[in-house]
Amino acid sequence: MKMKNIAMKAFTKQMNLIFILLLSATILSCNSSNKQNDNKEELAEDLQEVKQDVNAILEKDKEELKMEVDSAITEFNEKLYDYEDELRKGTKQVNSETEELVEELKVKSDSLTTRVDEIKDQGEQTWDEFKEELQYDTENFKKSVEAFFEDNM
Repeated sequence: MKMKNIAMKAFTKQMNLIFILLLSATILSCNSSNKQNDNKEELAEDLQEVKQDVNAILEKDKEELKMEVDSAITEFNEKLYDYEDELRKGTKQVNSETEELVEELKVKSDSLTTRVDEIKDQGEQTWDEFKEELQYDTENFKKSVEAFFEDNM
């Protein structure tokens, strides 16, 4: 009987040890799962922050381009006003070719104004191409304006 009690105590201790090991494994597994959930939440928050940063950079880039185009258009309008003022005063004479050039510049200016209005509709995917085209068109417009007023002022 004594042997049976000793065997039973040893068996009980082994079962308690196995139970404790299983319980520990379960607890560690849960903690690991919680850590994974925490990591997922942190990654989701980081991703959201990155998206916000990208959107902020995109909006800033859009605003800078808009200001650049608006500046070119404003400069043209001021020079055109001065030029037309000279024409009204009669100090300048205009031929049909010059009138056509002025009209072309006005059309380009209107086109740039329309394109500036499209800036807000541009997303990340189309932005770089749109920006490149608009910058190219703006630079060409500035050169045309400069050349016209150098020759006609």
